[in-house]
Amino acid sequence: MPVIVGTGIRVLDVAIRYEVMGMAPEEIMVTLPHLTLPEIHAALSYYYAHKTELDREWKASLKKIDRLRKEHPSMLERKLGQIKNLHRA
Repeated sequence: MPVIVGTGIRVLDVAIRYEVMGMAPEEIMVTLPHLTLPEIHAALSYYYAHKTELDREWKASLKKIDRLRKEHPSMLERKLGQIKNLHRA
């Protein structure tokens, strides 16, 4: 997964904020203050030049996360499940 040089921030992190969350580049700069506006624009340019590939990787990672959550529910989810089962009895 490509990152912005010297930051460790993934290009996809910027693209998701822009595309999915509807944030303007200036708003992204507020949430990721160590990025400059030119870095944000460069990340978005890279994203659009490689959109198909990056979107495919993102969707695959979402599926993997979903699978892992089902296989390994959080302690809170397990506790809530126990509480729900108590109320059903």
